Formats: sequence, structure tokens, C-alpha cells
Amino acid sequence: MDVSGQETDWRSAAFRQKLVSQIEDAMRKAGVGHSISSKNMENHVFLKAKTRDEYLSLVARLIIHFRDICVFGVLGLSRGAPASWNPWKPSNRTSG
Repeated sequence: MDVSGQETDWRSAAFRQKLVSQIEDAMRKAGVGHSISSKNMENHVFLKAKTRDEYLSLVARLIIHFRDICVFGVLGLSRGAPASWNPWKPSNRTSG
């Protein structure tokens, strides 16, 4: 993710819009039609995050999730996660 400058205010509309665009790009590349917009996904992450690092980490996980969908879809592989898997549910998170 391109988020230069530690001094950048992560709560600003411009900073958040940049990440919304990156989420949208990842969704488009994955070829997924989703019932939730990239703006709503980002807003959910923003409301959960207490710090800039936590916010960026959650956005990165979301983007990686869509990239995995794209890679596994191209390769015709199964992700191995059940359809009910929710990355926001604490019991589904991997440590690390």
C-alpha cells in the first residue's frame, strides 16, 4: 500500500479516500461483485481502528483478501475457508 509520510493524518478525508481507491482497485482486479461498497468497507475498518497502524493493518488485510481471491480464482484453487468465514471475527483471525 502506498501511504507515504508518517505525519499524514490517517483520519483525513483525502488519506481515507486514497485507501478506498486501493480497496476498490483490489476488488475490481479480483473480479468480485460485492454487496458492500469499498467505501462502506473502509468506513467499517476506520470505525474499528483505534490507531493509524491498526487502521492500515486492517485495510491491508482486506486488500490481501481480495488479492487472494484473484490469485486462487485464476489458479482454480480452493481457499479452504468455508463460505461463512469472516475476517472480522476474532476467532477467525490468525496470530502474527
